[in-house]
Amino acid sequence: MHGRFTSTTFILVHKATNKPEQTAEVLKFFDWAYKNGGKEANALDYATLPESVVEQVRAAWKTNVKDSSGKALY
Repeated sequence: MHGRFTSTTFILVHKATNKPEQTAEVLKFFDWAYKNGGKEANALDYATLPESVVEQVRAAWKTNVKDSSGKALY
């Protein structure tokens, strides 16, 4: 029997960005990875994040990541 791997990846984005299109695309990519990456992670013996943690991340994006006028990007 073998265990699962865990790993972390950090992304840093400005809370108020002057490049909203680029920042929104970064968030869309990570959202896609959260939605679709679990199967691949499991196939490689990586542990997936609990859905409650993913929801916390998404909530933080909605609250904190905005364009220069204050509009949420997620």
